[in-house]
Amino acid sequence: MSGSEDVFSFCQSELKALSPVSHFAALTAPQDKRPALMALYAFLVTLRRIPAQVSSKEMGEIRLQWWRDILSDTQSNFADGCGLDNIGPLATALKQTQRQFQLPSDQLEAIVDAHSLDLAPGSMPDGNTYDSYARSTKGMRLALACRILNDGQSPDHLAQLFITAGKAISLAEHLRTWPEAAKAKQLFLPLDMFENFGLSEQDLYASPHSKQSAEAIKALCQNASDLHKETLEALKDIKEGGQAHLAPAFMALGPVPLILKKRQRRPHDHLEISNWRSYWCIWRMARKF
Repeated sequence: MSGSEDVFSFCQSELKALSPVSHFAALTAPQDKRPALMALYAFLVTLRRIPAQVSSKEMGEIRLQWWRDILSDTQSNFADGCGLDNIGPLATALKQTQRQFQLPSDQLEAIVDAHSLDLAPGSMPDGNTYDSYARSTKGMRLALACRILNDGQSPDHLAQLFITAGKAISLAEHLRTWPEAAKAKQLFLPLDMFENFGLSEQDLYASPHSKQSAEAIKALCQNASDLHKETLEALKDIKEGGQAHLAPAFMALGPVPLILKKRQRRPHDHLEISNWRSYWCIWRMARKF
């Protein structure tokens, strides 16, 4: 096995271990695109895990800066795994993917920059801040995945779809885990939605199980559901327009309705959703598109 194959095999193993649902979603893509998608997804999972792995915001920022430096490097040769000893297999695979599919450094760095918010305690202050975060994380993931599936060509005409779908996915993920985040006093949902129902940040953390918080959560679920439906309609148009090859990039939308349905029924409870149920949702969506 060549060095290049080694680094992509590492990414697949890492992704399967850390985010099996993302790994399953990548399997819906054509076989020749899977290694690149898994390298991208493994990189994104690594960024999301940084806050849990560091003891301070400053240490987290050092790790994020390391990734910025790697992504902006246009001088080093990362072919055939030659950078493995210096930067590790994930970064080597990501750089090879970046070069092969012409993934823009500024888009990858925008994801890193957005994850700086993960390191700071507190809440998303408002909907505009949240929209920017969702656009630069989940939305950018969709844009880059589509570029891989489109052989390095950017489907710029789908820019609005990336925003809509990215926010739907982001809201579903944060709604799923919001009780645990609130307990840790780090809420990745727009605070102004709770303020609309008469809750300050202090009120929310002091009484997370209030009637007002339940109403705010249900409103956010409805927002995410509307975005999800809008995205599915757009995906139908994409399929009918002869671009069904881009659909695997959107498979993270598969479990969204299940998450929202459970959260609407149980606004304050910890949600356990088994991987196999998420796999089933993704499989059903893949069959449609």
